[in-house]
Amino acid sequence: METSRIGRAVVLATVVAALVPAAVRAEAATTDVRTAPTTTAVPVAARATTTPPDHDVVRARPGTHSWRTNDQMVPVVVGPDDNFRFSIDTRLYVPDNATRRTPQPTILMTHGFGLTKDSNEVVTTARFFAAHGYNVLTYTSSGFGRSGGCVSLQSADYDVEAASQVISTVLGPRRDVLRDRRGLVIGTIGGSYGGGIQLPLAAADHRIRAAIPGRTWNNLRYSLDPNNLVDRGDRTGLRHPPHQGVFKQQWTSLFYALGNAQQAMGNGGCAAAKAGSGDPAEIASIASCPGYYADLCTLYDELTATGSFRAAAIRQVARASASTFLSEIDVPVLLVQGQSDTLFNLNDAAATFTTLRRRGVPVAMIWNSGGHGGYSSQPGECEQYDGVARSVAQMNRCYLPLRALGWMDHWLRGTPAGRGPTFTYYRDWVRHTGGGADDEQYGASARFAPRRTTAFLLSSDGRLVTRESRVRPGALTMLNPAGGQPAAYTETSNFSGPDSSPDLAMPPRDVPGQLAAFTSRPFARPYVSVGIPSATLRLRGANGLDTVFYAKVLDVAPDGSATLIHRLITPVRVPKGYGDRAVRVRLLGFAHRFQAGHRVRLVLCTTDQTSYNAKVADTVTVRAGSTFRLPGLPG
Repeated sequence: METSRIGRAVVLATVVAALVPAAVRAEAATTDVRTAPTTTAVPVAARATTTPPDHDVVRARPGTHSWRTNDQMVPVVVGPDDNFRFSIDTRLYVPDNATRRTPQPTILMTHGFGLTKDSNEVVTTARFFAAHGYNVLTYTSSGFGRSGGCVSLQSADYDVEAASQVISTVLGPRRDVLRDRRGLVIGTIGGSYGGGIQLPLAAADHRIRAAIPGRTWNNLRYSLDPNNLVDRGDRTGLRHPPHQGVFKQQWTSLFYALGNAQQAMGNGGCAAAKAGSGDPAEIASIASCPGYYADLCTLYDELTATGSFRAAAIRQVARASASTFLSEIDVPVLLVQGQSDTLFNLNDAAATFTTLRRRGVPVAMIWNSGGHGGYSSQPGECEQYDGVARSVAQMNRCYLPLRALGWMDHWLRGTPAGRGPTFTYYRDWVRHTGGGADDEQYGASARFAPRRTTAFLLSSDGRLVTRESRVRPGALTMLNPAGGQPAAYTETSNFSGPDSSPDLAMPPRDVPGQLAAFTSRPFARPYVSVGIPSATLRLRGANGLDTVFYAKVLDVAPDGSATLIHRLITPVRVPKGYGDRAVRVRLLGFAHRFQAGHRVRLVLCTTDQTSYNAKVADTVTVRAGSTFRLPGLPG
């Protein structure tokens, strides 16, 4: 990698770091002096809950325990060849009810990218669970803060190995942590980067008994190089096609820059880990790629140069993907994913949910309001990963922490209640009344699949119609410019939410000539769509190469103004030689209410500024008779 690229990376990292929440130091103990009665916790198999009402109801619960903390540097050995040695910075929160006579379950809390064990999301969550009588083990992932090593994207060969060793070293000797015949009783929780390790760790370590991954990925290849073309035989909801995808260049570059800036910021110990490995490739990459192991540096260089994955890179990212390990997961999983997230979208969580549910694994899913990119929790939600420092008293009255607490109590302590509905989703069209947990804004369902789906046909006059007799034959065309520029704008990745800089939160816009738009008649009554839309498109490029396009769904008001729902775009790459086969596409999921008098619009376009567009000029034809399916309410 060139030195100039390092410079650009540091500049980008400075921008990203401006959005990283400020860390707070955890105190040795809280001022809470009340102590709830303690009981020995014995995990038991949970029972099925009754059918939920139309919204999820949670009750405020006070956390009454005080706690003490203990920091420890833990030496680990990781890597496919066990040739990287460094130490991990850990902290253990021990509540006052955890004793030899009354040992308590443990929560392992992991953090987001660029953060540490002292960050708001970690400290706030750790204090909350400690106040409710759990031991809580936190640590700083390798490559960040005071921990050594390099950034490894939560790979099973690096971070998972380190986490298991941390568990053994810190918890193994203690007698105030709960055990059963299988060993330690541990639940895991973490979001984004911290969510990515949860399921690979659960597959590798039998001591993990429940997991709550938030804001995270199913398949890292899909996250970096998505293709929403539906593969033949796809039953999981998100099996990445064997074809190449559309490189998510903007998001990936930001994180690559931030990881490489860690050493300059005085964090991690990547150079020392590489030098001590004895691997010539690692040693050669110390100066050019100071934050990552050498194979990740190569992966990024190839993606930015070609927009495509090599075979070795596909195998590499598979080791850091939950999808690789889902067949080995048998612990209960609560998935929490943001509806406005353009980094790890709702389809990621839906794919994990669908796969586990088909295998009979206890699983539930929450679609909350926010996500990556400048979105804070709405009042009464208190998502742990929005970077806001909250007190235990605040967390005790918020929807998402209470759902997480209920899940852990149910599966780790055998509490009859707490499992909650199978699927809940945030409804921004319902008013929060205040005064506690924001449960009234969450719709609830025993199923994820919609009760009904509205099918539209694409007409060559730009209409979405519901009857074949109303389809005007013909086609619409859209142009792909040479070099992929100028390109449509949907967002500045990581800077388009309401809490981002106003200068960067510009409205989306398309480029004339580069799109084909299809609009329905006005809805006669409000239409609530919750789920994952789909399309079967009779679409073809003219230049004989791969065809790249983006699909998006808009809400069109009576005055003609259109809103791109949650700024979501669906990248698709159709390989050359695909022929006249219909292109089946799974669009990004959402929960949205179209008001009476509003219309739905499907837009297909050839470019977007966030991604690696096709570089050769092309004319893409969309034929009438293609279909678009909009889900209704879940069953």
